[in-house]
Amino acid sequence: MARKKSTSKFRQLSIKIFGSLAKRCGKRFSGLKKPLSESGINTMFKTYLSIMFLLTAVTFITAFVVMIILSAIFGLNPLLAISGILIISSFSASLVFSVIYLFPTYRSNKRRKDIETNLPFVINHLSAIISSGVSPYTTFKILSRFKEYGEVSKEAAKIVRNVDVFGLDETTAIREVINKTPSPEFRNLLEGILTNIQTGGSLKKYLNQKAETALFNYRLTREKYNQVLSTYADFYTALLIAAPLLFIAILSILNLIGGQVFGLPIDFTMNLVVFLIIPALNVVFLLFIHLTQPKM
Repeated sequence: MARKKSTSKFRQLSIKIFGSLAKRCGKRFSGLKKPLSESGINTMFKTYLSIMFLLTAVTFITAFVVMIILSAIFGLNPLLAISGILIISSFSASLVFSVIYLFPTYRSNKRRKDIETNLPFVINHLSAIISSGVSPYTTFKILSRFKEYGEVSKEAAKIVRNVDVFGLDETTAIREVINKTPSPEFRNLLEGILTNIQTGGSLKKYLNQKAETALFNYRLTREKYNQVLSTYADFYTALLIAAPLLFIAILSILNLIGGQVFGLPIDFTMNLVVFLIIPALNVVFLLFIHLTQPKM
């Protein structure tokens, strides 16, 4: 509760100081509106801009004061100190501004990936629930309780909230989520559900077809990734196993003969390759595999 109060006070302070500036600059930052609405951040556009401006200003002032104190402690040259203070303060403020500005886009993309990862299984689950003869509202209410589906469960909870708290009808509640979801695939699914509700179509048949297509595409994506992984394995064997072994063998022979490699002693070069370069390349490769693999 105390945290909510402090957050509310901080927002009020941001609006009080920078609210008018945020209103005037709203058009310049219009590109932020869509990611912000899709990010799940429960903050109005004007408020978010005000917070961004306030944190940027606070960062600049803080960095400015800290650098002045450090310059005085270390007795830096005045000209050098002034240049350093301005550069570091501006850089710090720019960094904070950029992070806050890009954060909604990051959150939106993260939510989209989470939704689309779980979507094939969600559609299959929706199809099973609808087959029991319950209403779409009850279906989304049941779905919202399955936290294993991550952001999809949250989207379903929003539909339920729109009906229970805001008093919207079923179709309007779904339409509100369609307008704010970051996933085109989930948007397409909801639009199909909405169309079937409005036209009296068969939701059971629609969801069965979508479930078959979604699971087929999921299996296809996994198979493609397995093929790509096989190619990566060939590269790994050639570049990070065979090549280092050959290089070490050559260095061992050169070490018997004597000489240097790129001006470095051969034994030092061998230690550098074995204990630093090869492990570093392996770490980079593992990170690449982790970042490129589709989520399960």
